[in-house]
Amino acid sequence: MSEDDKQAENDYGKLMACLTSERDRYATESDFRDFAVESVRRFISDLRAIDIELTMRPKYLERPSSQYSAKE
Repeated sequence: MSEDDKQAENDYGKLMACLTSERDRYATESDFRDFAVESVRRFISDLRAIDIELTMRPKYLERPSSQYSAKE
């Protein structure tokens, strides 16, 4: 992995940085993940109020991301 790839992996957007800053409040990684998923769900609902539509794909579907998924 190149240095640029390593930096990109640690260079979160503001929302993710906010979520990960809360990680220490949770006893387990599972508890943190539950918090993060619920926070993203609320964020998606809040975005709808300003006419931005996002959806979450359930992990249990185990399908590859579609060609329309957000990618960087």
